[in-house]
Amino acid sequence: MVCTALALLLWISATGTAAACDGAAATTAERDTGQRVAAAALHELGTPYAWGGGGPRGPSLGFCDGVNGYLQGVCMADHTIGFDCSGLALFAWYQGTDGRVLLPHYSVDQRAEDRPVPLDQLIPGDLLFFAHPGGPVHHVGVYLGGGAMVHAEHTGTVVAVLPDVAHDPVWGPQLIAAARPDA
Repeated sequence: MVCTALALLLWISATGTAAACDGAAATTAERDTGQRVAAAALHELGTPYAWGGGGPRGPSLGFCDGVNGYLQGVCMADHTIGFDCSGLALFAWYQGTDGRVLLPHYSVDQRAEDRPVPLDQLIPGDLLFFAHPGGPVHHVGVYLGGGAMVHAEHTGTVVAVLPDVAHDPVWGPQLIAAARPDA
């Protein structure tokens, strides 16, 4: 089924999920890769958030940069081993492609480097990008299918699944784009 934006909106309104349109134009190879990427990200559920943390091989020590990495004014990232949002995305894609895809460790660069995907053609493994109105990309998550994503949200949280991105009061309004790295 090929879904138009209108069909997607009607489906989401009726069912609360985008599942009917998942992957309308994806190849079998893209779907298989995406499933492996999503599985790699899901394997990290519960891993702490660490600003600047994460790499191709897994969680790593983060750092504080004067603005990010703090919880209630205390630097947490410099002694936390974990992932930030883009570190989780790069890890999942590296692991899910057996090292063939190495993304940059910055959500803005991940969006710029990867192939845009219409939101009505998402498959597991696609990257979802978020920004405040008129602002730059500040967050990325790994799409799981059925409207869900896995992400490392912010200092003080752990890698977790957000079951319904489109209807989430924080993340839904900030969802601006999706992309699929070339494997």
